[in-house]
Amino acid sequence: MRVGNRRARSGVGAAMRGRLGIGWIRSSCPWVLWLGLGCGGTSGTPADAGLEPPASTPVAAAVECPTEPLDATVAPGTRPEHRDVEHWLAKLAPGQADEVLVPPAAVAELNARSSEVEGAWRDPFDPSLADPTAVTPGLTERMGYLRAAVDEGRMVEGEAGSLAAAHAIELRAATADELRLVAEEAPLWCVALDTGLYRPPVDPAFDRNRCASLHPGELVRVLRRSEDESWLYVHSGHTTGWLHRPSLTPPLPAAHLRPLWEGPRLVPLRDDVRTEGGRRLRLGTKVPVVGQGPASAESGDVRRVLVPTPEGLVEDTVRIDAAGSRVSEGVLPLTRRNLWTLALAEQDTPYGWGGTGGNRDCSRLVHDVMASFGIEMARHSGVQAKQGTRSIDVSARSEEAKLAELRRQAQRGAVLLHMPGHIMIYLGEEDGQHYAVSAISEYLVPCSGGPDTVVRIGRVAVTTLELGRGSERTAYIERLATLVVFAPSGGFAL
Repeated sequence: MRVGNRRARSGVGAAMRGRLGIGWIRSSCPWVLWLGLGCGGTSGTPADAGLEPPASTPVAAAVECPTEPLDATVAPGTRPEHRDVEHWLAKLAPGQADEVLVPPAAVAELNARSSEVEGAWRDPFDPSLADPTAVTPGLTERMGYLRAAVDEGRMVEGEAGSLAAAHAIELRAATADELRLVAEEAPLWCVALDTGLYRPPVDPAFDRNRCASLHPGELVRVLRRSEDESWLYVHSGHTTGWLHRPSLTPPLPAAHLRPLWEGPRLVPLRDDVRTEGGRRLRLGTKVPVVGQGPASAESGDVRRVLVPTPEGLVEDTVRIDAAGSRVSEGVLPLTRRNLWTLALAEQDTPYGWGGTGGNRDCSRLVHDVMASFGIEMARHSGVQAKQGTRSIDVSARSEEAKLAELRRQAQRGAVLLHMPGHIMIYLGEEDGQHYAVSAISEYLVPCSGGPDTVVRIGRVAVTTLELGRGSERTAYIERLATLVVFAPSGGFAL
């Protein structure tokens, strides 16, 4: 990584938005929302998501300004107790920790209302997703933007001519319409190339062609197939993109798959859950349950489940007692305790731009945690900002007014904090500092008389909202634009 690169690098898509107008971002094509509303900086602002320290960070003398990035494992202002969910639960009023914020009966309505937001989650079972008149414009516009970016020098191909080759694959691809399940973690590419597209100067860790990474068990609708069948263009519900030689199940009929999808399920609450057959189950997915296994002192409490393989759905077992709190039978109720427990359990897991290495950026963390409650979030932070039971625009307010509104909404329910290109899960206030947890790549430390110092943290971490004060990217609280609230209410305000 080069210190001179101050462009957004904390989530997918933001780097592509800097040259685009608002009208383009609001295009009818879902892929455009992906490119414009990922986990990165805002339009026209050289800001990274989560790339800044608090005001209390010491400022080095000009002669000591580092010329290379530094590494950190804990953000400034974060103490060991801030990493503990019980610390934050203890600050709540009696009954607040376990108050159900969205009743189970209201989750379906919330999901239906959220799906009306442009770029939000779409049900892969919806046959209209395969309509060629809807698919082709998105492919054309995406390729057109990327070709212009390369021609104008705003992006660099990892391999010369790769974008032209991707365009040829796209033009020759045949239409398809089939439902399949992901069997192994799979990178989802924006266009049909896996050799990289980068903003100069090139940082291999931030491939701008990464749309997402799909977890084992995720459902996709295949929409296009390349001539050699090595590339598949798919809709995963939250993202569209190309899979290259993926490990998927064979096509599955909707009439067979939907009852399994909507029936009893196990919900993994961590990434380290494994079936007795050794298959990995990940946070953010669901596993169909087809029955109970015989309980015994040796086997414990067992559930028979179906897991995807390249041969199809196969039966496996999960020991509930062995999995413990890492798996739930059915979705969890959305409470502050459950939300914070799941989010804080992900601390120190690696950050991954667009799912690099199967890891999470800020919006994927939010997506996967909220999926544990049956809430279908968009994949990208700018669309997530429009979800919740209420979305409150605070972008024009003073810092004091933002914090006052944040305190009010935190009393009502759980709050996500969105700023252009980044999203966080709010935890609470202590000693005048406000804290949140998110997946972040790096932050900036101001250095007197020299350029800001890049500090790479590259993980899910607890930070203060002062992170960034005095740097060119400014503090989180200065950039805070939207409060996304999940709270009991008489209706939804999207």
